[in-house]
Amino acid sequence: MSSSRSVAVTGGLGNLGTKLLLHLARTSTCQLLIGLDVRAPSPDQLQALQDAAAQNTTGTTPAVELLECDLTDPRDSRWRDAFDRVQAVVHFAADNPYPDASWDEAAVSIDMTLNVALATASSPAVERFVFATSNHVMGRYKDDPLAATVGPGTLTPDRPLGVGTFWAETDPPLDATAYSTTKMVGERICQALGAQSNGSTTFVSVRIGWCQPGPNRPETLNATGEPKAESGAAESHPDPEGYRRAERWFRLMWLSNRDFVHLFERAANADSSGWPAPAIVVNGMSDNTGMAWSLEETRSHLGYQPLDDVMRRGRADLNSETLTKEECNDL
Repeated sequence: MSSSRSVAVTGGLGNLGTKLLLHLARTSTCQLLIGLDVRAPSPDQLQALQDAAAQNTTGTTPAVELLECDLTDPRDSRWRDAFDRVQAVVHFAADNPYPDASWDEAAVSIDMTLNVALATASSPAVERFVFATSNHVMGRYKDDPLAATVGPGTLTPDRPLGVGTFWAETDPPLDATAYSTTKMVGERICQALGAQSNGSTTFVSVRIGWCQPGPNRPETLNATGEPKAESGAAESHPDPEGYRRAERWFRLMWLSNRDFVHLFERAANADSSGWPAPAIVVNGMSDNTGMAWSLEETRSHLGYQPLDDVMRRGRADLNSETLTKEECNDL
């Protein structure tokens, strides 16, 4: 068995970063995992990661670290030195990782992405940079007129951008344009650096669908964008048809826990020799029947093999073989 790339994960104490680190600690053949976050890790968080590494199913026990650092400071040696010890960087960190981010918060997130992407491109060690971008870069396809231009499986990564999702179904309405802009800019940074790298560093931007905190159950997906079940919410809403349309849009971009960790493991390790360019953009959803999002590129470029479908399983196998029920509930 060949060894996987050692990985540094920014935003390593957040929802997605924690899930990925626990999965890699338990299943990867890599030698080193580093979680980076602006918050100081607790002893319990470090212990959970160490316990996962001790239970590694490959016979390997990866070294694990959780480091406090400031990605807005390009001179912070804590994260820069970490990059020189790994072959892949997965970037989740954002000043506000939610669609209600303000423009000021969005500016800080762009600063962080630029800092870490430039450092990755100049590091002699890093071979792969994985950027956690978002479905919100194409969020205008939720509503007409763009919604009328796509059918099942036709929303490919190379479609014209539709930056920003608008929720008329929430009170007050929510516009994710500022948050979405940080992701669009991050994608462009990756493409520019990939073009300059001549393949020495490769870049994957994954447009993540909806991977809720914790158990991430299909029944807690709804049009408000918040993970809670609401019986009869559409009927009680001033615009029931609009609510149902939004609910379908959000449900069909579900990304289950086990599909999420598999996707990002593949993004960090996939062979890039057949890619059309050193920097690619792919969609990141489970294999949801009827969704507009295309997974053809994700499958062909990364070897992604999703197992879950929000439309076919009333209750998915929420806890992958690498995330226990207790760990999911704690995330």
